[in-house]
Amino acid sequence: MKKIILLFFINLPFVTNCFSQFSADETSTKNSLNSEGSNSWSVGGGLSNFIMHGDMRSFGTSDDNTYWNFGIFGNVNKMFNPLFGVEFKATYSKISGGAQKSFNGYDVKYVNENLNKNDLMFKGFSYGAEFNLILNFINLNETKNNKYIGTGYFGLGYQLYNSSLYNRLEDGSYSKLPSADFKSTSSVYLSGQFGLKRKINKRFDIEFRTGMYFNYEDNLDAAISDKQNWETYIVSSIGMIVKLGKKDVFSTWSGKKSTVESFKIIDTDKDGVMDQLDIEPTTPEGAMVYGNGKAVDSDKDKLADYKDKCPLKYGSISNEGCPLELDSDGDGIEDTQDLCPSIIGGIEYRGCPKPKIININNINQQIGSLASHIYFDSNSDKIKPVSYSTIDEIINLMKNVPNIKFIIEGHTDNKNSAKHNLYLSKRRAFNVKKYLIKKGVNGKKIETKGYGESRPKFSNFNAGGRQLNRRVEIKPATVSQD
Repeated sequence: MKKIILLFFINLPFVTNCFSQFSADETSTKNSLNSEGSNSWSVGGGLSNFIMHGDMRSFGTSDDNTYWNFGIFGNVNKMFNPLFGVEFKATYSKISGGAQKSFNGYDVKYVNENLNKNDLMFKGFSYGAEFNLILNFINLNETKNNKYIGTGYFGLGYQLYNSSLYNRLEDGSYSKLPSADFKSTSSVYLSGQFGLKRKINKRFDIEFRTGMYFNYEDNLDAAISDKQNWETYIVSSIGMIVKLGKKDVFSTWSGKKSTVESFKIIDTDKDGVMDQLDIEPTTPEGAMVYGNGKAVDSDKDKLADYKDKCPLKYGSISNEGCPLELDSDGDGIEDTQDLCPSIIGGIEYRGCPKPKIININNINQQIGSLASHIYFDSNSDKIKPVSYSTIDEIINLMKNVPNIKFIIEGHTDNKNSAKHNLYLSKRRAFNVKKYLIKKGVNGKKIETKGYGESRPKFSNFNAGGRQLNRRVEIKPATVSQD
């Protein structure tokens, strides 16, 4: 998941830049994507409806009820041109639903097995924020539209929610199940949405929108099962858009008539990159360039190869791109080749001193000893705050042995059932791994296992022993082959 989030933000500036550079030469003879002279900011808000489609459902439930979950939203939009923009959106919604039809055979964790699963329902509320890329589909063909525009939204969001599971009693009332009460829980989600805008006048638009959301947790509906780790839901909304600015036209509805009568590609410097995408449109003929038209700089010394007298050696601009033959530390290795130019070193270490030898066994023992001081509350996978300084010490040690793979083992005391304790021990190990990754440890070098109550190190007949049995152990697994 983190790779998806990272890729999303890495590519955002590039995509924004590409769409922002459209001009008349790159469009059809009808209209241009040049939004010069138009407003680009807008705000909006309205009502939404949440439809759950996870372990629990808002429609097609065993109690034959329809769960209408209404909410509100507000957004701020910025259009870079009639085709492309970005949106920040804040949301609040009631969430609820009932058990699917024939739900009684469904395995729901933390719920008494003797309960009739068809009598379950959940309710709560959520609020959050999301960031969306905007793509006006109709503007892919025509950029001047009078009434309607179809719009795609592709985004990433974060939400907080309170969600509780209830059981229907014989008298028709509902009783909350304490074991499935998720308060102030959070999750990340992805979404793909489609909106249809109707222009009212130069100041107001109305939009109907619907989309599929993918929630990166399994407790949004307060029901946890092994059948799905992601939960999906549908949000539909209708809202009003207020277009800001003093100009008469908003960029979504703009599209000045182009004076270009045919499709033209202009390449002034004849380097194979059209001027509209060329960040250096006047490079000399014959100069090697990158895909964006920038002149190639092979040695990365900030002097283009066509100006560089030493194009394959990093040099000084004042010396026409050639290196200055300096040896600051006097170790016989020029500064341009010396990885430690201010410290005397050896040729075999590229100008640096001989590296210190790291005692791997000693580090592994220290990690194992420190791991015994990571504590958890009873019947909880939440790490006690006092343990985080200890984990930070473990992280510093792990970074000294990046080629070692570790196994994090989770353990519990003998409170609750063996099945519950096995799941709890896995969550404890996973939460420690998640914190390590957050602090920069390579997740591929870490495995997790849970043993529940099967491997106690201390007596479970007293509180002190049980506290010590609520633990994780970190052990080296094998030398990585990466």
